[in-house]
Amino acid sequence: MSERRASVLVGAFIVGAVVIAAAGMLFFAGGGLGGSRSTVVMVFEGSLRGLNLGAPVALRGVTIGQVTDIDLHLNAQEGSADLVVVAEIDESGIQLAGASDDSIGETLVAQGLRAQLNLQSLLTGLLYVELDFHPDTEIRTMPVDLPYPQIPTIPTDLEQLRQSLTSIDYTSIAEDVERVATGLDQLLNNPDMQALPGALRSSLGAVEAASQELTAALNQNSPALAELIAEASSTVATLNAELPAISARIDSSLGHLDAALAAAGESLAQLEQASAPDSAPRRQLSEALQDLTLAARALRSLARSLDEHPEALLRGRRQ
Repeated sequence: MSERRASVLVGAFIVGAVVIAAAGMLFFAGGGLGGSRSTVVMVFEGSLRGLNLGAPVALRGVTIGQVTDIDLHLNAQEGSADLVVVAEIDESGIQLAGASDDSIGETLVAQGLRAQLNLQSLLTGLLYVELDFHPDTEIRTMPVDLPYPQIPTIPTDLEQLRQSLTSIDYTSIAEDVERVATGLDQLLNNPDMQALPGALRSSLGAVEAASQELTAALNQNSPALAELIAEASSTVATLNAELPAISARIDSSLGHLDAALAAAGESLAQLEQASAPDSAPRRQLSEALQDLTLAARALRSLARSLDEHPEALLRGRRQ
């Protein structure tokens, strides 16, 4: 009887412990006394390997909740898979200012609240959900048949790198590399290219020989060049010394030229005045021309008379 009673007591103790543990879990899951919790849903496109139930949900490093459910939604028509993560947020330690309600909803999402997967530890590879504000990203939500507010997600840095690497056209790069390698091979195996080093060596030798000849010529003609430079310097010095006198002569010549031009101008003015229609010289010239005309007429009359009566030179003019 004592053994049976002991077994009953042990069983009752175990049942009581299980009941107390279950009650504690329900108590803490409900947020404790007066705890305020809300449920949100997030849809990720990449792999969720490393994200387990109970994984923390943090906002800029502060844990504010945990993952409570992970579902896989397959779309047979589109051939896609959506990974739906349900999380429970403890709002007892969050103070929302300027929001229309007291929960994480559309107001914070409109301000850029996004969810992203990050590593808890490089050694374990476990993931957690990081909430932060990314106002420059677009709001991407998926149709989910759950009565919870949805927080848009953004790819992880590793996922963005993978997408960037996936978008690279490696085939085109390989073809370009192959074309470059083929062109280099053809260029290096070209006979002209192979003969280029010898041509360069001969050209460099010719340049070196020309340089030596030029150096020898300069060394040989350096006295003559020095004398020529000295004579040029003397000529320049003489020119600089005589330049003021030459400039003075030029100024004097320019003065005489100005005077001659002024005299020519006066002469032209007098000539223009003398050639005027009502000027005295022109009238006198006109009278002289008239006298010359009369004299010419008289000479013509005399010549005609002598032609008709040549004896008049001996006898004189008849009365």
